Parts: sequence; C-alpha cells; structure tokens
Amino acid sequence: MKSTAGLFFLLTLSSIALTQEPIATTDTSKIYDIVEQDAEFPGGFEVLNKFIRENINLNEVLEFSDKEMNNRVFVQFVVNKEGLIEDIKIMKATTYCPSCNKEAIRLVASMPRWKPGMVNGKAVSMYLTLPLIFAIQ
Repeated sequence: MKSTAGLFFLLTLSSIALTQEPIATTDTSKIYDIVEQDAEFPGGFEVLNKFIRENINLNEVLEFSDKEMNNRVFVQFVVNKEGLIEDIKIMKATTYCPSCNKEAIRLVASMPRWKPGMVNGKAVSMYLTLPLIFAIQ
C-alpha cells in the first residue's frame, strides 16, 4: 500500500509540474519593435541633441547654402543588446539633398554605445528611427 501511495503522489506531482504556465523568456536574438524600456542615448535626449549639433558635418551639405534649406531625413537603425549601433538605413530620404542622406548615416554611425532596450529585465536588440533635420538659413 505504501508503494501505491508513493506512486500516486509522484504521478500527481509530475502532472502538476506539467500543467504550470511556462516562464516568460526573452529571445535575445530577436530584434524588437516594441520593448518594455526603450534604448537610450548615454545621458538622455538632451545629450543626444548636443551630440548631433556638435558632430553634424554641414560642410557635406553646403552645396545648398546659396538657398534656404529645411530637409528632414528619417534614419532607422538597430541598437543591439550590447548597445552598439547596427544596420543603419534611410527610411525616408530627402530628394533635394542627397548629401544630407549620406551625412545622416555617417552621423548615426559615429554615435557612442547606447543603453540597450529591455524586455523582462534583459537587454535586447531593438529598432529605432531618428528624424534629423538639416536646416540652413
């Protein structure tokens, strides 16, 4: 009888373990569009703006300096789980200033390591889109 009770307990315990909800896992190889905590430039948004102002090379776009210019370029890139920038591409280019598009890619590629996005408390790779405005007046 003892062996039957022990076997019943063991079978009950194993069936309870099989019916539990699986623990949420984070696929760290996936590139996320939506995360719990967005990737962040070191120091935050204000420091990002300062970095852009100080590192943009307007010499690359001065061919348009004889007229006013206000061109917006949308750059998409991946901040990987280590905070490095990868896979930079123009999502929305300006047709009036091809050199603005090239400078936008160069500028994003020169950025320092970011704080990566987070899902379930783990660092993950994520897509970001950054609008850059090239204005000469």
